[in-house]
Amino acid sequence: MTKTIELKVFGMTCDDCVRHVTNGLKDASGVQDVSVSLKDGMAIVRTNDETNPEELPKLDVFKGQYRAQLRSVKDD
Repeated sequence: MTKTIELKVFGMTCDDCVRHVTNGLKDASGVQDVSVSLKDGMAIVRTNDETNPEELPKLDVFKGQYRAQLRSVKDD
């Protein structure tokens, strides 16, 4: 079973920011797919059941310029 996790991402200003956040999320354990929108300031992350959604905003990518807030978690 998979989960779809929605994060609000703060601090992104350009396409390089989107790439950096995308790559930082993809490095997390259990992440299967990531879609980041600069326009909406959102990240949609598909993960397996091993991933704790509460841990995603604590990833290293969100310890500097960027910050993330958990918005929703849906079981697929």
